Amino acid sequence: MIPMPALILMYHDLADSLFGVAPAHQPYVLAPAVFRWQMKFAAESALACVTATDWVASGLESSRALVITFDDGHVSNHNLAFPILLELGLKATFFITAGRIGAGQTMNWQQIRAIHAAGMEIGSHTLTHRPPSTLNDKELRYELIESRRVLEDGLGAPVTAISSPTGFFNSRMCLIARESGYQALCFGRAALAADHGDPFSLPRIAIKRSTAEDLFKRFLGFDRAAIQSLRLRQSMLEFARQTLGVERYLQIRRMLMKKSHAGQA
Repeated sequence: MIPMPALILMYHDLADSLFGVAPAHQPYVLAPAVFRWQMKFAAESALACVTATDWVASGLESSRALVITFDDGHVSNHNLAFPILLELGLKATFFITAGRIGAGQTMNWQQIRAIHAAGMEIGSHTLTHRPPSTLNDKELRYELIESRRVLEDGLGAPVTAISSPTGFFNSRMCLIARESGYQALCFGRAALAADHGDPFSLPRIAIKRSTAEDLFKRFLGFDRAAIQSLRLRQSMLEFARQTLGVERYLQIRRMLMKKSHAGQA
């Protein structure tokens, strides 16, 4: 039985400056001081902080749970977020793009193993981060199975959770993840996890640079009105994506973000 209820938060990178960050990714980059404040607020709440797989398996039916997740595996997850989590006694699940380990600004194996050894969960963010809806079944299955193999070989431990690149819901990915031996699959759909009973369709709240303190507090208070408002805006974007197609939608989004960035320069 899926425990009830849970708030799953989704983070990406931490950085004070946005210099060198692609315009389309800038909204997902938090200042370390803001992240510290958010984690301190979370630590002082009455929420039980657990990893994604632990929440699915635990049966914490009598208490509200908080699941903190990170997508991609950016080096700041180790250098900045990890020490804050340790200091405050919080756990998190780090979803790693397995084919990018040690490349560019992605964590290397030494950093990933250090996080895992400290009690954090390491999950898959597929092999190459390609949008699942652009892949056929064979390609998608390879992304899920091979990324899990790479991570398990590198860690010497099971990898049982996965998150979807781009956050879009994909029913084929749910089925293949289940068949491939995963226990949990997270998407970027805004809702409380208790609203969706399938562990292979876990919704998350994306915490962005623009997320105000008051709104963050409302999220941690399980304020359904705040979450529903976010979900409504998200639904409008999903409609645009379905109408245009994933690749065209992402292309237009990148173009708009570049224009917005140029206007602010």
